Amino acid sequence: MTRSPGPRGPAPGGPLTFAQALAELFAHDLHPATGVSPHTIASYKTTFRLLLGFLATPPNGQLEPHAPIEGLDAALVERFLHHLAQTRGSCAATLNVRRAAFAALARSLERRHPALLPYCRSLLAIRERKTKETLVGYFEVPELQALFAAVDTSTPDGFRDLVLLRCLYNTGARASELCGLRRQDLRLDEPAHLVLHGKGGKVRAVPIWPVTVDLLRAYLKAARRTPRPGHEDFVFIGRRGNALTRQGLYKLARRHLAHAAETCPPLARAELHPVCSFRHTTATHLLMAGVAPQVIQEVLGHARLETTMRYRTVSLDRKRHALQRLLELRAPTPSQPPSPLDWADHREAIDWLERL
Repeated sequence: MTRSPGPRGPAPGGPLTFAQALAELFAHDLHPATGVSPHTIASYKTTFRLLLGFLATPPNGQLEPHAPIEGLDAALVERFLHHLAQTRGSCAATLNVRRAAFAALARSLERRHPALLPYCRSLLAIRERKTKETLVGYFEVPELQALFAAVDTSTPDGFRDLVLLRCLYNTGARASELCGLRRQDLRLDEPAHLVLHGKGGKVRAVPIWPVTVDLLRAYLKAARRTPRPGHEDFVFIGRRGNALTRQGLYKLARRHLAHAAETCPPLARAELHPVCSFRHTTATHLLMAGVAPQVIQEVLGHARLETTMRYRTVSLDRKRHALQRLLELRAPTPSQPPSPLDWADHREAIDWLERL
């Protein structure tokens, strides 16, 4: 069976079509050989699939594949983003991810088709949605202990889940980094560490504690499922023998978090994410321990120090202790109770308030 040829380049003197522009984008700029993250490529593919579905639904209008690319103007993109917010409930952060796909298209055209520069600039000028600053959810130490204790390790999969959660906390790894971990990335002899493959092809080594080493060795020896062909190198294997996916990690972490919340109600608070909160916890606990932000940046694999500094959160226990200490310092001693107020003398009232 022969494959139909893809969209050809614009005919001499003819306009660049919508189909040709997309073909150029994915063939030259969003190809795995260019070093672009597979997650980025998948995200942009999803954006354009959603766009095509939007264009095929009345009354959104049609943009045929052979139509000039300028038909995909900024106004149409804005209507598409509004549609995602209304029908799919996409938040501002998600809309910004979708917007980035059109910015990538504009930059691609800008490099290869100088005549389209004004059009490209109009796409790049699409406004970025303002995102709300949210509370960084992380686990207090007792909550973390309750979560680990809630995992049933009597089954191989339960033991695997505990190893996963422990590794998330020990390393601060992203979900994709842990799911992509391979046997050759494990260094269980001293100095023990994991080699994590992060965003943009960056690689970093993160030390692991002796307890994590022991758990990994026990898991590999007795609890790891037999992998299917093509998945032998992956450390964490799912029920079907494939490498565990980010969605699979999210589901199992969500299940354990919900179970732990039954005995530890604070774990049910809204700002906690089943997976990401482990990364937040690692960063927050390191900061509370006095570790320099530059070191935490290296551990977490942040490209910018500003990203690390958002974890400058003081734990509730520390806040409570500080406020209690302040109350003790400002409160009068039992041997010197505050004198009754004489409201006829406002000076005395002010002095009394100052001493509280």
